[in-house]
Amino acid sequence: MARHTLIQLSGYMAFMSVLVKEKQCPVIPFLVIDHLSKPFSDDNKKAVGNIMEEFYRNISKDDVQIFMFDDKEPSLLGIVPDHCEQLRKLNKTGFNPFYYGN
Repeated sequence: MARHTLIQLSGYMAFMSVLVKEKQCPVIPFLVIDHLSKPFSDDNKKAVGNIMEEFYRNISKDDVQIFMFDDKEPSLLGIVPDHCEQLRKLNKTGFNPFYYGN
C-alpha cells in the first residue's frame, strides 16, 4: 500500500506541476492531504518528504498551497513545513503544515 500511495502522490504533484507551469487553464493550486503516513512503516515514511522536496524544486512555494493533516510529526515524514499547527484535541490529533513563501 505504501508504494501505491507514493505513486499516487507523485502523480498528483506531477499533474499539479504541469498545470501551474503551463498556465493554460484556470486552476487553484491547492492540495489537501489527509493521513498520508498510514500505509508507511517507520523505515519508509521519509519518502513522502523526498517527493515533496523534489516537487518544490520545480514549483515555487509561492505558486502552490499544500495542507496536510496527519497524526505523525512532520519530521517523521521527512517534511520541514514553513508553518505547523498542532490540532490535538481529546480524541483527535494531527498536524497541519502550511507551505508558503516569505
